[in-house]
Amino acid sequence: MSQTYEFWEDYEVLAVETPENIELRLPLAGFGPRLLAQVIDSLISGVVSLVILILAVAALWTQVDWETGAGFIQAFMVAMVVSMLSWIVYYTVFEIIWNGQTPGKRVTGIRVVKRGGLPLQPRDVVLRNLVRLIDYFPSHGLTGLVSFFATSNQQRLGDLVADTVVIKEFAQQLPFSWVGGMAGSGSGPGLTPRLSYVAGNYLARAQGFDMQVRLDMTSRIITSLGYDPKPMNLREREEYISSVLSWQASGGGQ
Repeated sequence: MSQTYEFWEDYEVLAVETPENIELRLPLAGFGPRLLAQVIDSLISGVVSLVILILAVAALWTQVDWETGAGFIQAFMVAMVVSMLSWIVYYTVFEIIWNGQTPGKRVTGIRVVKRGGLPLQPRDVVLRNLVRLIDYFPSHGLTGLVSFFATSNQQRLGDLVADTVVIKEFAQQLPFSWVGGMAGSGSGPGLTPRLSYVAGNYLARAQGFDMQVRLDMTSRIITSLGYDPKPMNLREREEYISSVLSWQASGGGQ
């Protein structure tokens, strides 16, 4: 179950209900940050593609008979395909190794996640970026733009196929979703078997505890995960604990 509503008056939020009946709030990135990230990534990937194109042309130079022109079209097409594939590989590699971020997304503080708030799998990244060819060619980005504004969760075609969304991460890195556990770390939340047991039992029994006990317990659990829970209210703490357990259940802790 999911819905979209206003977040801090500035962001649209995808609300996802977990199996524990706790609502996770994923603030969608919006058009501005995604456009800026795209510009940054296009500049970087453009330079990379140009270098690869030059190398490909140099490698194919000897295959062309310059007197008759034989082989020129084939060499040119091969060079263009190699250059285009390097553009796709750029996004794919970075989104895999940086857990849904590219250099542009990292600068603008946004990240790709599964629509349910779970981390991306390599298959999701590959699907999302292969469809990028349809989003941007031959309409020069118009297809992706129309899809972004026409869908409730701001998804281009690649996001729809891979069931992903692009969310905003905030400067204070409050862990509104599992992504907070990955911020600044490639290893994920420090969820030991013992802590997982404590967190799971807490969520199952939380409604029977009074407010102070819930605050104390969530504070201890989140502190054990390496975060300061003080800026978070009780609801946000419990949502975060639930999202970390969901991340582990999905195989993120392997």
